[in-house]
Amino acid sequence: MESTVPTVDFSKLQGTLAERSAAVQDIGRICQNKGFFQLINHGINTGILRDALAAAAAFFDLPMEDMAGLVSDDITQPVRYSTFTELDGGEIKIRRHILKQYSYPLEEWIGKWPEKPWQYRSVPVSSSVRSSSSPATHHSIVERMAKYAAEVRRVVAEIVEAIAESLGLRRDYLRAQMEQGFEMMALNFYPPPPPSRDESFGGGGGTVVCCGEHTDYTLVTVLLASGHGLEELDREAAGSWRPVPHCAGGSLTVHVGNYLEVLSNGRYRAALHRVVMERGRGGGGGGGARVSIASLPSLAMDARVEVAEELVDARHPAAYRGSTLAEFIEFLSAGGNGGDFMENLKISGTEDQQ
Repeated sequence: MESTVPTVDFSKLQGTLAERSAAVQDIGRICQNKGFFQLINHGINTGILRDALAAAAAFFDLPMEDMAGLVSDDITQPVRYSTFTELDGGEIKIRRHILKQYSYPLEEWIGKWPEKPWQYRSVPVSSSVRSSSSPATHHSIVERMAKYAAEVRRVVAEIVEAIAESLGLRRDYLRAQMEQGFEMMALNFYPPPPPSRDESFGGGGGTVVCCGEHTDYTLVTVLLASGHGLEELDREAAGSWRPVPHCAGGSLTVHVGNYLEVLSNGRYRAALHRVVMERGRGGGGGGGARVSIASLPSLAMDARVEVAEELVDARHPAAYRGSTLAEFIEFLSAGGNGGDFMENLKISGTEDQQ
């Protein structure tokens, strides 16, 4: 059993045939045994990662009046801002601020993204390297968040192809559907929880679950974060929670999503994860607030995700019903719980045959 969060070297997927084959096998083994891994050498410049996190932090630092127009409980909105609160010591505390925005196809949705602050959409460039703290101008600009979104999309495409290969499917099994697919970005801001007044915490210490355990309705999730706090349920370690170390060098965390669990007929199960922060310290790179950007790719809204026919036989019957992302959103809009939706997809009587 691996004692740490597994790591995948993305560059090996673009190496020799032997290197790629070994990397694909590693990805398959990790997806089956754990459902999550850290991705290194992914080729996204650290400046792009830094700029994306800085742009997200700048958005959440805006005065409320600048975000008010994005507040909505309608989960079908392509861009919406919301908060999650909890009663703590008799007071209502905000545990998480979240901005969700559709991000693929990028040219279709970028016009709806927030216009403030200036760091969010654009940064001036006069060469391949330019300080991210430079003031905005009206010329020679590239979109910070858009550049990150495009780079992550490239990484996602490679990862999905490697996962398809690891299942014994064609490398391009999902390529056309992914190109016609959909993606959302979820930007999260976690304020540091205040010290507890309860003496049982030893002078204000302890931890707070700021984002409860959940799986994602995606094929895979790619997560960028400014600091520690992410925990994964490790099925190989008796179901214990595994803290994901924060790497200042720019590693990304990849989760198996619910739709990949369906496609793989349960061979690769969705990663159950949560965010835990330390009271009085938080989870940012130097303590304090934590910022993260989750990229959530899936097939098109009305594309039905089914168990791959190639993975079904007499010993392994289909264990899940097909569904679409639109059906999932409709289920949530009606007040349903995401976990219940996934349970409804499971076909009774097939559990012991997977």
